[in-house]
Amino acid sequence: MTKLADIARLRLRVQRLALDSTRFRKPEQVVGWLGAVQSQEYALARWSVGMRMAGQGGKPASESAVESAVAAGRILRTHILRPTWHFVLPRDIHAWMHLTAGRWSPMLTRRHGQLGLDARQVARAIDAIAKALAHGKQLTRPELGAAIERAGVAVDGQRLAFIVMAAETELIIASGAHRGTAPTYVLLADAAAPYDRDAALADLTLRYFTSHGPATVGDFTWWSTLTVADARRGIAANPGLEKVTVEGTDYWWAGDSTATGADDRSPTFHLLQGYDEYVVGYRSPRTPINLNRLGPHTALNTPSWLNGVFLDGQLIGWWRRVAAKAGRDVETRLLRELTSREKSALRAAIDRYVQFSK
Repeated sequence: MTKLADIARLRLRVQRLALDSTRFRKPEQVVGWLGAVQSQEYALARWSVGMRMAGQGGKPASESAVESAVAAGRILRTHILRPTWHFVLPRDIHAWMHLTAGRWSPMLTRRHGQLGLDARQVARAIDAIAKALAHGKQLTRPELGAAIERAGVAVDGQRLAFIVMAAETELIIASGAHRGTAPTYVLLADAAAPYDRDAALADLTLRYFTSHGPATVGDFTWWSTLTVADARRGIAANPGLEKVTVEGTDYWWAGDSTATGADDRSPTFHLLQGYDEYVVGYRSPRTPINLNRLGPHTALNTPSWLNGVFLDGQLIGWWRRVAAKAGRDVETRLLRELTSREKSALRAAIDRYVQFSK
């Protein structure tokens, strides 16, 4: 590992994007490996999970498999880390929330004040949510809003969204099954074990650098919302983590458990959604994936061209979903012409997404 391109190549492998033989069989295995998967673009977040799966019975991974894991509660979706929507596992949600929420919950309290919500109103609203969801009920956000209003708290404007976020932060609720296209919420089960901050910090640190490394301390603090001091403590608690220095920057990782002794196939394309962990799991992803060289359209945040086309781990253009006779297809906007071999490899990547989203 001597140059930044090596960092990008290794990240592809440890994130389970590079090799078919190392992809997971179940959606919850993907989420457990990564620790948390950013998921505010819900439809495409399912693809972030699915593209790391090998599928079963000779069939490719499917959108319905990820949806079923969410509906069954094997994967939960909640505001956590930074805070924005993430997929997390039931076994992790309590520890991760206790560990990280203190870093960003003051922002939530300030926003409540800006919206004219005091602590008593928020508490009353959360109590109304808990009562409305009793006995296994699953309700949409507007239905929760109606219950809150019946308890005497107004939910106009952004009030409802930030009340619901407070209920998530207090570990009262998390995601339920979708009702049509509308997400629902359910009561969150109590934690199975007492909270141990040192154990949670050591686990989250190890999980991050194992699944995202090589990465810097700054990358981890960005992803987790924790402090540099916490990062140092977490690394010290995991002596198996290894430090490597590339072009004057220190990176940490747990080694490459996918190593086979053979080079990854090239050309290999990945259609990554703009919030995929390969892109947003780092404070500064730009240099390892050559974003600095690609001009003004490199933020991956143009609404209709949010998602990146990556060739051998490097950004080479953008893609978006389009309607097709058979369901969905993909339109691309590339930064250069492709060779015939590259065109075939890109079509294979597109076909994989289309099969997943059927």
